[in-house]
Amino acid sequence: MVTAICASAQTQPGEPRPGATPDPDERSPKTAQAKKIDPETVLELGASYEFVNKDRSDWQTYGFWITHKFSTGQVLYGTASAVRRFETTDANFMIGFVQPLTESKRWIATVEAGGSPNHQILPTASFFGQVERIFGKGWIGRAGLRHSRYPSDIVNMGVFGAEKYFKAYRGAYTLYVAHLNGKGTALSHAFQGSYYYGERNSVGAGFAFGQEIESVPVGLIKTDVLDFSFTGRHWMNNKWGLSYVAVWHRQGEIYTRGGAQIGLLLRF
Repeated sequence: MVTAICASAQTQPGEPRPGATPDPDERSPKTAQAKKIDPETVLELGASYEFVNKDRSDWQTYGFWITHKFSTGQVLYGTASAVRRFETTDANFMIGFVQPLTESKRWIATVEAGGSPNHQILPTASFFGQVERIFGKGWIGRAGLRHSRYPSDIVNMGVFGAEKYFKAYRGAYTLYVAHLNGKGTALSHAFQGSYYYGERNSVGAGFAFGQEIESVPVGLIKTDVLDFSFTGRHWMNNKWGLSYVAVWHRQGEIYTRGGAQIGLLLRF
């Protein structure tokens, strides 16, 4: 699933950083309360490269993300990618669906399933469910739960967030509560600000801190985390666009990484 929020605290341990295009539930101020939705499909081809210190190998991700929006407000999305971490490469697949629960579309549910067939770093299987409420006057709240299975561990993560649209701006806060069996609970906080310009373009900045459960070759561990990111999306015309992400991430005392992701967008 592609998203403009780029704090690492938002991903499950070892999962690839998502793309830079918005989530199906992230709307510009002009369309956040819109009743009529034009059907569209957006395909993104992207790659990322992150430099890692302390003599660790660099990280890379290559893949594609696809999103189809229906006129009814439903959204079908998915991704397939190759993820290289710690000199190990995993395939990653995911599919999700967004369903308005009321005619007014003020209540929206999201379900998602994914996993990695070789799961050396990524989860064997991951399931996510979320309920979102549009309160009006630019306010949106959401709560969700992600369940991820690894060969020897299980991680459950609660996701609780609120966001506010004001003119051409959006601010958001998300709390992540991750629990690893036998190893305690990790809390992390993510803040994001976005600015929308033109019909479909945006830039944003994110900041995250707290604790995170991270997947490393020896297993799952809990560490402090600090993350800064800058994201954007710019359409050159009605069909072609670019997405981009820049990130700096510190994973406790284990390593610090920083890099960028670029994506080519095609709308049809």
